[in-house]
Amino acid sequence: MKLEPRHLEELDTAALLGIAITLLAAFYFQLAMGELPCAFCNLIRVGFMLLGSGLLLNLRFGTQAWNYLLSAFGALIGSLISLLFMFAKAPAHTVPTGSAILGLHMYTWTYMIFTAAIVYCVLMLCLHAQARTTSAAGTSQRPHPAIRSFAMVLFIALVGANLVSAFLQNGFHSFKAGGQKHYEMLYDGDVMKP
Repeated sequence: MKLEPRHLEELDTAALLGIAITLLAAFYFQLAMGELPCAFCNLIRVGFMLLGSGLLLNLRFGTQAWNYLLSAFGALIGSLISLLFMFAKAPAHTVPTGSAILGLHMYTWTYMIFTAAIVYCVLMLCLHAQARTTSAAGTSQRPHPAIRSFAMVLFIALVGANLVSAFLQNGFHSFKAGGQKHYEMLYDGDVMKP
């Protein structure tokens, strides 16, 4: 099978959908399970937003190496924050934060996802360079515009929702460490309310 740029755009669309699903899962734990994100969690979400932004730019304006660099930078930042979170929870006297999924906590999963995303960005740069040399310019069709548009709109909506959520949780203050039980901007000072 001949490698064409449209096949690689389909991979970018799938990757952007995967990032959106990850952000949706974070909202599920936040809203349905009542686990408010801590400062590390909010910063990890910023890493996902940067990772997805490069892919979004690729899908909207065409593939550019700088867009993959933005995605790889977001993945690197997210992976370092996740690793720092893992080290903070490594001592025996600390209590793990959040729910475990298949025996691993979310910060461990995000470290693995971000590390895989860095490898993905590097491989996609190589594959795009190969696809440009083997295919004729301008002959490939863009992949399924409805799916691509859905992935882009969903990601943009989730970025907006995360920004609103972080503002409602912290207000104009800096991110708080773990243990936050309420949204700062919605809190009326009643200590009896959760």
